[in-house]
Amino acid sequence: MQTSAAQTDNSPAGNPRLGALSLLMQQTREPPKFADGRRAIRRAFKEVAFPEKLTPMEAADRHRHLRNPGAYSGPWRDSPEPMQHLVEPTNALAMTSPYSIVAVIGPSQMGKSEVGNNWQLYSVIYDPADMAFFSPTKELTASYVTTQINKLLEECPDVAERQLDTASADNIYLKQFRGCDWHFLWPTGPNFRARPFSRGRLDDYDDFDEDIGDQGDAVSLFEGRTTSFQGYGTKLYVNSSPKKGPKRGIEPLVAAGTSKRWWVDCLMCGDPFEMAWERLSFNREGTDLEAASSVIMACPHEGCGGVHYQHHKPELMKTGRWVGRGEMAVPRGKVGDLEPNSTDSYWWDGVFGLAPWATLARQARAAELRFEEHQDEGPLKSFFQTKVGRNYVSRSSGDAPVTVDALTERAQASGYTMGQVPDGVVAITMTVDLGVDRFSVMAVGHGLGNRAWIIDRFDILTLNDGITKLEPFRRREHWSVLYEKVLRKTYPLQRDPSLSMRVFCTGVDTGGSDDATDNAYAWWHDMVAGSRAAGRAALPHTVITLLKGGNRPAGRLLPAPTVDAKRQMKGAPECELWVPNVNRLKDMADYRFRRPTPGPAYVELPRDLGEKHIAELRAEEKVEGLWEKPEGVRNETWDLFVYSLAVMLRLVGLDQNLTRVPLWARPPAARTPEKAPPPVAEQKPAEPVRRPTVQVTRPSPQGPGPTHPKPRRGIRVVSAR
Repeated sequence: MQTSAAQTDNSPAGNPRLGALSLLMQQTREPPKFADGRRAIRRAFKEVAFPEKLTPMEAADRHRHLRNPGAYSGPWRDSPEPMQHLVEPTNALAMTSPYSIVAVIGPSQMGKSEVGNNWQLYSVIYDPADMAFFSPTKELTASYVTTQINKLLEECPDVAERQLDTASADNIYLKQFRGCDWHFLWPTGPNFRARPFSRGRLDDYDDFDEDIGDQGDAVSLFEGRTTSFQGYGTKLYVNSSPKKGPKRGIEPLVAAGTSKRWWVDCLMCGDPFEMAWERLSFNREGTDLEAASSVIMACPHEGCGGVHYQHHKPELMKTGRWVGRGEMAVPRGKVGDLEPNSTDSYWWDGVFGLAPWATLARQARAAELRFEEHQDEGPLKSFFQTKVGRNYVSRSSGDAPVTVDALTERAQASGYTMGQVPDGVVAITMTVDLGVDRFSVMAVGHGLGNRAWIIDRFDILTLNDGITKLEPFRRREHWSVLYEKVLRKTYPLQRDPSLSMRVFCTGVDTGGSDDATDNAYAWWHDMVAGSRAAGRAALPHTVITLLKGGNRPAGRLLPAPTVDAKRQMKGAPECELWVPNVNRLKDMADYRFRRPTPGPAYVELPRDLGEKHIAELRAEEKVEGLWEKPEGVRNETWDLFVYSLAVMLRLVGLDQNLTRVPLWARPPAARTPEKAPPPVAEQKPAEPVRRPTVQVTRPSPQGPGPTHPKPRRGIRVVSAR
């Protein structure tokens, strides 16, 4: 009797009761190796030994390595960039520090996040405790983990070797180590309530909502989750570039803390001064390149006149120290006692960051030129927030706003009336605002240097029959009135009323309701398709601009248009919706109305513009950086003017290149007066031309004697000319 191979196989690989060991031997054909006992014992004792006492910055110098292709790569301690300003904020995050919050305000790309990264490295190796990291959105949190945290683990093997090797120990939102976990979250009510933490990071704090889940700001919510750790110590690191102004976000948090600033000693006289943007001096009248080539850092002390160039920056930074509230800088140090506070806070300035001074000067001058040419504060605001590290103060904040009385006086002194096109106008735009019972319409002329003239302002209340009342929101057919009363409207030139200008483009506000938006799209398609029955030719799609005010004050001035596929018609051109940043456009419009004398960016008003329309131009007010309309006030004229700027921005660009305006939309050339033909003098009949003749006499063959010559044919003689 034969026995099967399965029954007689007694090897470990054939014994199903050995489980994982059997599978391992099938794969390797070798028994598993025993661990090194000595190594295991050394590792065990190392884990239970009291950790070496280091500061967080010393830990970074010992364990941190940088890998930056195209820039410095190597040990953190050997970085060629000045890092002195990072030391004190980083060490303040140690649990031996008396502060519960460390807050830093400063420009982008200056090392704010590196302070937190070094702290997390230190916590894993020398002082383990769970830590929560919060970024403004879930997407930004995931991006930070993949680009910064994972890179940190690759660069620092001393941290990576402490990471657990379980399946759940390494993912986007959780990293687990021996003794602590890193949680990567985003600011929502449930995330703050999920579990308590003794340590936390709030990255880019000014991008957080001010009221998270109707429960309060992120700092208060985090502090509420640390109650069970109060007896052992808690720590929160908050950093951000400023965006919300002096009363909200990171700035009031920093201002209420120790409020430390970076002071250095002049390399010439030795006296200290604050290393800040105001100390940079450069050519503020020329081009941006001239600004970059002339930048210096000047000593502010009288009698010194010391000048520091870019190559002096490392030496200046070596003399630096943080000076807080209650302290005073003196040569080579500081005196006084720092006022007690639970928040250790720092004002970082771009001049002691990584950006060269020449780059800062060039960017500042370019932003200034942009404002001078286009009255757009966007680049200036972005420069001060992201490059210098402070909230931008509007150029108009210290000026009294232009009043209704001032605009009334401007209109009364005007040299033209409603409906006339003054000299200087190159193109006319019409803008239409929707009301429940009307279309509000305004015509604006545009000229060189961003100069503008309000040419017309009227409301359409009825259809062409003069009886039927308009209902733009409810009745789509009522939009047809815009063709005759707006699109086909022309305006006579002031210098020659026999000549008139056509409208370059009409902008229509589509906001208010979904019905209004649907009606606007349908009307646009009707206009660009034309109508044989109505005898109306198809219009180019560029003569109508559909608009809707954007609600992102920090967004682009005029983003790319959107296309709503549900509202498109088959076979017709795509109907685009433009969503301008109306908050920035209103800033630009406000600056132009503030111009006191005629010239570039000046706005002219017709002599007979109505009082209510002038009042509507000043209906809104700016509150904490945002334009708001008080209750019960009409602002249609203001909105219409702002939308006229958006229309021109779409068609000719921010540089207002008016060469893009087609000839048909420009002012017609002046007619030359017809001259009477000169009188024709009486002409006498021309005398016949006498032609010379030549006679030839030949001797007679009969001999001598008188002969009679035969008549000969005349020969024409043509003289050479």
